[in-house]
Amino acid sequence: MSTGIWMAASGASSQITALDATANNLANANTVGYKVDQAVFQEHLIAAMYAGRAQKEMRYNGVATVAPDMRGGPVQVTNKPLDCAIDGDGFFAVRTPQGERYTRAGAFQIGSDGMLVTAQGYPVVDSGGSPISVQPDAKVMSMGNDGTLTVDDSDVGQLKLVTFNDINGLEKDGAQLFRQTPRSGVAVATTQATVQAGALEMPNVSIVKGMTDLVSATRAFEALERAVEEFSQLEHRAATDIVGAR
Repeated sequence: MSTGIWMAASGASSQITALDATANNLANANTVGYKVDQAVFQEHLIAAMYAGRAQKEMRYNGVATVAPDMRGGPVQVTNKPLDCAIDGDGFFAVRTPQGERYTRAGAFQIGSDGMLVTAQGYPVVDSGGSPISVQPDAKVMSMGNDGTLTVDDSDVGQLKLVTFNDINGLEKDGAQLFRQTPRSGVAVATTQATVQAGALEMPNVSIVKGMTDLVSATRAFEALERAVEEFSQLEHRAATDIVGAR
């Protein structure tokens, strides 16, 4: 069987992955703190399995991984006292059933139990790793540049801000959370990042680029799909000719 059909098929499969990533980016164009997914392509080389073949090797492209683009998104001013954006490479730490996770989505609120939580209801933790609680009769709340939450003139906790040895090594855990990996290293408290209160970091999604990528990947997939069909027909004709010649 021709190696061409396998190269075309692998390319088509890669474009499907790229299409999925682009569609997911566009679907999260309004998700606070979302980071764009990027399909990272890699060329593979496979040596011939049998000696004496004219084709000694086969090259094809595949998706090595889908990785987030960790560049910051635009900051939108909301003037809400519990909305927070981070200036720098830091992350907020939150507690989830799966362990501590990290986010740039600072749309915080007070939960029914009086704890400071994310939009998904995960407790936001302080510099000591404990949830931050607010008394139910609180009237005035404000957030300092260092992440200290002040309620009715009393400090109730300081947001845990962390960074990593390699933020590009973080893995997504849903649309807004990240988890550490051996590549990223462990979370380390940072004082280099500052908090901008009354603002949110919006997704770093470019709708124009996303639509362009969607069209490009669709056209590439269609071209490769046609190539697979052509190779398949050639294989069929060749097999028919061989049988007819006997």
